[in-house]
Amino acid sequence: MQLSLFDLHCDTASEMLATGQCLRDNRLAVSLKKAEVFTHYVQVMAYWTDRRLDDEQGWQRFFEILENLRNDPAVLDGSAVISTACPPHEHPPTLILAVEDARIVAGKLERIDLLYQNGVRILTPLWYGETCIGGSHNTSVGLTDFGKAALRRAAEFGMLLDISHASYASASEIFELSEELHRPVIASHSNAYDICPVSRNLRREQIDAVLRSGGVIGINLYQGFLKENAQACAADTLTHIEYFLEAGAENALCLGCDMDGCTLPEDIPDVASLPHLAELMLAHNYSETLIRALFYDNAYRFASIHLCG
Repeated sequence: MQLSLFDLHCDTASEMLATGQCLRDNRLAVSLKKAEVFTHYVQVMAYWTDRRLDDEQGWQRFFEILENLRNDPAVLDGSAVISTACPPHEHPPTLILAVEDARIVAGKLERIDLLYQNGVRILTPLWYGETCIGGSHNTSVGLTDFGKAALRRAAEFGMLLDISHASYASASEIFELSEELHRPVIASHSNAYDICPVSRNLRREQIDAVLRSGGVIGINLYQGFLKENAQACAADTLTHIEYFLEAGAENALCLGCDMDGCTLPEDIPDVASLPHLAELMLAHNYSETLIRALFYDNAYRFASIHLCG
């Protein structure tokens, strides 16, 4: 079956700068050439900052990554476009910008404004440990007062808040903020805790809260989030998909593959191999309609409503 792809998370932009590779064709998991297997392609490009950099160094690295992507030959010649809104169905490959780990704002609220002005439309506020924003998944700490103010400002601009990497306490406070502001919450690249009980995965009540908010959930292909303490393959993804479907997520379930940011299953080493997951789903009697929804339609419908220019 012919598919389109709308993927909610990759770290390719950071890896492009780190390795000196371009978007069109490279040795990374994501490239335009590899994505040619899809009819339409939308990719959320997350700017991830190495935790070995302090907050100020991370802020400078964000602009280095951004400029590198803006000046990529494929972007300059229009083979791919960077967009702040959901593209029309007939479009070249489209890149939507995200920041993963908002500690780089370093306690300066005006930097949220600058992120928005520079095209960032999805904010994953936490990544690891405790920061100026609050506690990440490996802590029991909630949002700081600054974190609450920063996320409120981001949401009021129209940026989407993402609970992937957040602690349970931080995620709960993000849900409270979203309810107050009538904004959806997403989990761009997180799996089901009941299937693989690691701190990065979603508890059932968090899944329910994302769905109540009108948000979406992206299935993460990282082996360690698919299957605890064991090598995972594409088939292990189906267990998480089935769990989310049983939770009522059929209209909210997407892909957030985390390519170029994690160890992928050997049978899905890059974006070109993702149709293998669709073949597995077909073999397990999932409908083509559901497969298309997972790969593209759910994310596209959500983005067409909630992403602003």
